[in-house]
Amino acid sequence: MINLLKVEFYKLKKFQFGYIAVIFIFVVGYVYGDNRLGNKMFDINDNTNVVFSGIVSDTSFVFFISIIMALFMGKDFSNHTICNEIKLGYNRFQILLSRTITVCVFAVLLHVIYVVSAVLGFSIVRGFDTSVLRVGNVLWLLTVFIQLAAVISGVVLLSFTAKKVSEAIALSVMYAFIGCNILRNFVSTKVFTLSCFCFVQNNNKENLTIAAVSAGITMTVFLTIAAFTFHKAEIN
Repeated sequence: MINLLKVEFYKLKKFQFGYIAVIFIFVVGYVYGDNRLGNKMFDINDNTNVVFSGIVSDTSFVFFISIIMALFMGKDFSNHTICNEIKLGYNRFQILLSRTITVCVFAVLLHVIYVVSAVLGFSIVRGFDTSVLRVGNVLWLLTVFIQLAAVISGVVLLSFTAKKVSEAIALSVMYAFIGCNILRNFVSTKVFTLSCFCFVQNNNKENLTIAAVSAGITMTVFLTIAAFTFHKAEIN
């Protein structure tokens, strides 16, 4: 398992589209934070905590993150990497788990960059204040990490089911765009708003707990189905 993880993170360092994603996310976050002052639609009394609160639960770019993760995993089917790992005797569950850990870590990193770049962009214009440095915000961010990992576990399931990079990307885009972007505009029930597809909207401890548990259950279901499907699949 350790060897598989080392290989996956090495591949991630060589993954060119990953660097493009980092730059894109940073620029979008920075522009958002920088423009809060100049855009008259925003309150002039904004502080770094307001910026953080406005972006930490933003799922607008989850579909973009899903594309990058599906591309990263899908390539391993196209170039027969996974087939070769199975022939070398690696356990299929470890192969699945190593990919899951890698893409979840990278997805979380992209969201961190998004949040930090927004706060940075705002702070350069208005100056940094410590209003964002709260325990509740740390717990909020950690809960969002768990929710994002749950969403990406769905991408893992789709990628290992499709076993083709193009199909994995197409399915992941539909899945993330519908779940994290379209439905949140039409579904306002508490069941949905505390699911992994709608990042928790505040740092209320009760909501954070429910959202984290819900995300954990969702992740477990996705990975269980993925493991079962992958165990039965023929890999060429």
